[in-house]
Amino acid sequence: MSMMKPPNFGREHKVGLLRQLTDADWTSLSALHSEIRQIPARTRVIDAGVALHESLLLFDGLMVRHMSDRRGRRQMVAVQVPGDFVDLHSLPLGHLDHSVTTLTEVRVAVFPHDRLRAGLPENAGLSLRLWRLTLIDAAIHRRWTFRLGRLRALAGMADFFCEMDYRMRNCGHGTDDGFHLPLTQSDLAEVCGLSPIHVNRVLRDLREAGLCTFADGRVLIHDREELCRLGEFDPSYLYFEDDLKPGFEEAPAQQLAER
Repeated sequence: MSMMKPPNFGREHKVGLLRQLTDADWTSLSALHSEIRQIPARTRVIDAGVALHESLLLFDGLMVRHMSDRRGRRQMVAVQVPGDFVDLHSLPLGHLDHSVTTLTEVRVAVFPHDRLRAGLPENAGLSLRLWRLTLIDAAIHRRWTFRLGRLRALAGMADFFCEMDYRMRNCGHGTDDGFHLPLTQSDLAEVCGLSPIHVNRVLRDLREAGLCTFADGRVLIHDREELCRLGEFDPSYLYFEDDLKPGFEEAPAQQLAER
């Protein structure tokens, strides 16, 4: 794990949800960080239940949140993209009820809790907007709960790909034809609550239906509108202010959704 200490944030890092901060907010937030850390891929950064004294803002790369049962079997509960505060809710809570691991090599800004406690009360606007980011994070968790509990396997995978497509494009890491997603099929099984064998079948069905292809850590989108319909994806829960209009218009494609 390497460390850098630049004088302030680069404006190139004001992406994704961070675009909702004003320029004044961005300057004020910059003053509260202590350092920038570079962390290797697949590194456990936070353990559930361990006291935390700092929060991390993701600049580059991907991170995942996960929980494990008594037998050590993991369930992913969130994927964090550039522009996300990974663990801001640990400021009032003191610790997390889940663990956090890097998926790729990442770069994060570190915010000591004592600095946040001292600086945020003096800036009501920034405090409110950071609170909003935390509430959006909770909305994403609710969507994941809905996906696991209500959507069938094919629709659930489509919904996950649509969410990641939308979020990656909003933070400048996606294109019209797709985005990088360095997950394994075992990782996707953890995301969607499926077995790896079932994941393989679902990916094949999405490819043969002409909707998307997952290969070599990249999702290629062939028909974004139909993929959104299949996954019942409505991006309103992400609360982005400038909507990318990904193609969610009508009811999902019922024939595929019933698989």
